Amino acid sequence: MTNVIAISDARANLPELVNKANKNMDRFVITINGIPKAVLLSEEELESLEETAEIFAIPGALKSIKKGEEQIKKGHFVRTEDLDK
Repeated sequence: MTNVIAISDARANLPELVNKANKNMDRFVITINGIPKAVLLSEEELESLEETAEIFAIPGALKSIKKGEEQIKKGHFVRTEDLDK
Protein backbone atom coordinates (compact mmCIF):
# COMPACT_ATOMS: atom_id res chain seq x y z
CA MET A 1 0.00 0.00 0.00
CA THR A 2 1.27 3.47 -0.83
CA ASN A 3 0.90 6.21 1.78
CA VAL A 4 1.66 9.91 1.38
CA ILE A 5 3.29 11.51 4.41
CA ALA A 6 4.79 14.92 5.16
CA ILE A 7 8.50 14.94 5.91
CA SER A 8 7.85 16.24 9.44
CA ASP A 9 5.57 13.27 10.16
CA ALA A 10 8.05 10.88 8.54
CA ARG A 11 10.85 12.24 10.72
CA ALA A 12 8.76 11.85 13.88
CA ASN A 13 7.66 8.31 13.00
CA LEU A 14 10.63 6.92 11.09
CA PRO A 15 11.12 3.69 13.11
CA GLU A 16 7.42 2.85 12.75
CA LEU A 17 7.46 3.60 9.00
CA VAL A 18 10.52 1.42 8.46
CA ASN A 19 8.84 -1.38 10.39
CA LYS A 20 5.65 -1.09 8.30
CA ALA A 21 7.65 -0.99 5.07
CA ASN A 22 9.43 -4.21 6.01
CA LYS A 23 6.52 -6.11 7.54
CA ASN A 24 3.63 -5.02 5.31
CA MET A 25 5.50 -3.98 2.16
CA ASP A 26 3.98 -0.50 2.59
CA ARG A 27 5.45 2.38 0.60
CA PHE A 28 5.65 5.93 1.89
CA VAL A 29 5.83 8.89 -0.46
CA ILE A 30 7.49 11.64 1.56
CA THR A 31 6.48 15.18 0.69
CA ILE A 32 7.90 18.62 1.35
CA ASN A 33 5.27 21.37 1.15
CA GLY A 34 2.92 18.83 -0.43
CA ILE A 35 5.36 17.95 -3.24
CA PRO A 36 6.59 14.33 -3.46
CA LYS A 37 10.36 14.26 -2.89
CA ALA A 38 11.29 10.71 -1.82
CA VAL A 39 9.93 7.22 -1.28
CA LEU A 40 10.53 4.87 1.63
CA LEU A 41 10.15 1.18 0.83
CA SER A 42 11.62 -2.09 2.04
CA GLU A 43 15.01 -3.29 0.87
CA GLU A 44 13.30 -6.43 -0.45
CA GLU A 45 10.93 -4.40 -2.61
CA LEU A 46 13.76 -2.21 -3.90
CA GLU A 47 15.73 -5.31 -4.87
CA SER A 48 12.68 -6.71 -6.67
CA LEU A 49 12.15 -3.46 -8.58
CA GLU A 50 15.82 -3.36 -9.59
CA GLU A 51 15.71 -6.97 -10.81
CA THR A 52 12.58 -6.24 -12.83
CA ALA A 53 14.24 -3.20 -14.40
CA GLU A 54 17.28 -5.31 -15.31
CA ILE A 55 15.07 -7.92 -16.99
CA PHE A 56 13.16 -5.33 -19.01
CA ALA A 57 16.46 -3.72 -20.06
CA ILE A 58 17.30 -6.90 -21.98
CA PRO A 59 16.39 -6.37 -25.65
CA GLY A 60 13.35 -8.48 -26.54
CA ALA A 61 12.59 -9.52 -22.96
CA LEU A 62 9.12 -7.97 -22.81
CA LYS A 63 8.20 -9.51 -26.16
CA SER A 64 9.36 -12.95 -24.95
CA ILE A 65 7.41 -12.63 -21.71
CA LYS A 66 4.22 -11.68 -23.57
CA LYS A 67 4.72 -14.58 -25.99
CA GLY A 68 5.11 -16.97 -23.05
CA GLU A 69 1.95 -15.64 -21.41
CA GLU A 70 0.02 -16.20 -24.64
CA GLN A 71 1.32 -19.76 -24.89
CA ILE A 72 0.17 -20.45 -21.33
CA LYS A 73 -3.30 -19.04 -22.10
CA LYS A 74 -3.51 -21.41 -25.08
CA GLY A 75 -2.48 -24.36 -22.91
CA HIS A 76 0.90 -24.75 -24.62
CA PHE A 77 3.09 -25.61 -21.66
CA VAL A 78 4.65 -28.56 -19.85
CA ARG A 79 4.09 -29.07 -16.14
CA THR A 80 7.23 -29.67 -14.09
CA GLU A 81 5.92 -33.05 -12.87
CA ASP A 82 5.69 -34.17 -16.52
CA LEU A 83 9.37 -33.40 -17.22
CA ASP A 84 10.58 -36.65 -15.62
CA LYS A 85 8.34 -38.82 -17.82
